[in-house]
Amino acid sequence: MVANKLKRFITYLLLILPLSCILLSFPSKDPLFAEEMPFELSEIEHSYKLGYFEMKDLEDQSTIMLTGRIIHVGDEYITGDNMHYIVELVEGSTAWARSQGQIKLSEPSALMHILEGSMLLPAAQGKNLLTIGIFHSHGAEAYVPSDGTESILEGGGILEVGSVFAAALEENGLPVIHSMETHVPHDAGAYHRSRRTKEELMRENAEVFFDVHRDAVPAEEYLEFVEGEETVQIQFVVGRQNQNVEVNRSFAESLKYVTDQLYPGLIKGIFLAQGNYNQDMTPLSLLLEVGSHLNTREGAEKSVGLFANAVNYYFAGPEGARGQQTIGVTALRTLLWMVLITILAVGVYLLISCGSIEEARAKLRFFWQKEFAEFWGRLKK
Repeated sequence: MVANKLKRFITYLLLILPLSCILLSFPSKDPLFAEEMPFELSEIEHSYKLGYFEMKDLEDQSTIMLTGRIIHVGDEYITGDNMHYIVELVEGSTAWARSQGQIKLSEPSALMHILEGSMLLPAAQGKNLLTIGIFHSHGAEAYVPSDGTESILEGGGILEVGSVFAAALEENGLPVIHSMETHVPHDAGAYHRSRRTKEELMRENAEVFFDVHRDAVPAEEYLEFVEGEETVQIQFVVGRQNQNVEVNRSFAESLKYVTDQLYPGLIKGIFLAQGNYNQDMTPLSLLLEVGSHLNTREGAEKSVGLFANAVNYYFAGPEGARGQQTIGVTALRTLLWMVLITILAVGVYLLISCGSIEEARAKLRFFWQKEFAEFWGRLKK
């Protein structure tokens, strides 16, 4: 009996082993055996080979936005005028979203309430200003009208846009660390490589992170009039699949709120997309799409210069990080107004109490020649 069981076991083993080898030769779909979901590879294949995604309104079929990123069911979008949409259906390259109505954006105070008393930003304890880290997961991205091509392996125009952004922040007095790593090639591994760059920035005590990209859609998708001039827009992207999503969403909304006050129309919208984008590593992380590959690099540089002013306002307050000079000018202006108001008040009082301009002048002469002279003499002693 034992011999028969052993014989059956050996027979099953001989059948199962070859079958197991065949099955294991195929790529596993089990997340336990896979690396981070390769959304980035899908994005590249889609944006450069198939075109781009179009998000449309389920009710009136109007176009909400275009993007080179793949859109999934459950993704959300907040437009420039703060209309909120949630994707319910995806057919090919068309994503159908239902309007949730206009929302009230979170304000900076709401984000500070979330962070207050937490350990989310331990490196910021005791510091006046947070250090900003800028990097580029897709550092080969370029702007066709200015760079002549959409991608440069040695480093595309997006690196120059990042440099202008960093310089503008520093000009405002904010501490900045900018990585010029390209993380090429532009494939599914790019975000894994940029993850190491973000770790390095974190070791240098960076606490706020901007991963600067550009989109891959028609140029007009990212053009809007800002302060009377046609301007390249900036879009925020927040990854929905990480534990910091609520903080990063509040950060995106409150930063848009501030930027809208200063430069209405500069922020195109907020895309809450399926993916991680290394935003699980720390809160206060955003991916920026600065225009499209068909916009000019010069236009993108001008836009990040404006955006840097908004970031400075957001973190350093209305007077800015270099506010000592501004506060001094403001104080002087206030003092001059107080002096002028006092002089006018004294003049009106003298005119009323004396009954005539001549008598008021006589009292003023007496004050300067006698009372003020005696006071000044005592002061010098």
